[in-house]
Amino acid sequence: MGITTARLDLSLIVVTHNRREAALATLSSASASLGDISSELLVVDSGSTDKTPDAIENAFPEASVTRAPNRGFAAGNNIALRQARGRYALLLNPDVLIEQGTFADLVAALDRRPEVGIASVLQQSADGHLLSSIRRFPTPARHLGEAVGAARLPVLRHLQELDTEYEEYSQERSVEWLVGAFLCARREAIENVGLLDERFFLYAEETDWCLRFRQHGWDVRHIPVMTVTHLKGDMSRPKAVAQLELSRRHYAYKHLPWPRAIAAHAGLVLGRLLRLLVVAPGALLLPRLRHRMYAEALALAVLLGAAPPY
Repeated sequence: MGITTARLDLSLIVVTHNRREAALATLSSASASLGDISSELLVVDSGSTDKTPDAIENAFPEASVTRAPNRGFAAGNNIALRQARGRYALLLNPDVLIEQGTFADLVAALDRRPEVGIASVLQQSADGHLLSSIRRFPTPARHLGEAVGAARLPVLRHLQELDTEYEEYSQERSVEWLVGAFLCARREAIENVGLLDERFFLYAEETDWCLRFRQHGWDVRHIPVMTVTHLKGDMSRPKAVAQLELSRRHYAYKHLPWPRAIAAHAGLVLGRLLRLLVVAPGALLLPRLRHRMYAEALALAVLLGAAPPY
């Protein structure tokens, strides 16, 4: 895989693409939350046009900054993973702020749990609400459940990827997969599992990676020794919605037997079609809904192969 000899406790990896001020805030917060461990800061800038890498080099001279074309989240992280010297590699989104705990706390927790290959922590929104960072693996039944809104009924809340049992987020537990805004992976596990799949440009690469960790016998664990704020971007942008569905479709055909992959694909199509039918009448009267209508239409077109991904 080409990862260099480990000498440090933690390799902190951040992939940036514009949003310079948010990235600087993330790096400042992370640097102040290291605790008593040895670490390195690896930044991969994916084609920013707002001088993000220059600003990072000026503010954090200790950082190793690599400039690369924008080939996606997985590809950007893989560049840094090949350079990493840490016993653990932390993939950190450039819109995450550390609120409680230190990386030393997380490293110590992982050292006590050698069976854990990859882990994450508590994630909250900008207004302090707990985010559903714990997820279930996609299945045809869950795609269908999401399409028809079955999870609104408490008895059917498992028919979705989101784990909304928030009362249990304060407890450590093994999970199926974890949101990629904050992922800490053990070096030996990465060498065993392999790097991120670069065929996922954005979204679902962490779903794929966590599944592969589990397939290789490594535990995927929610360890709430830290709390972070994930500011998140505009997830309603039409191209972002379309990319999400493209990645979910790719995941289905990569990991599910052919009949189940087709069923999962059909569930995704049904979900976007139903949302489009719901929002379209209102969009004719309310201009503010037209953005949402376009997002649903573009996602549906991508799922059907009638529009290319961005």
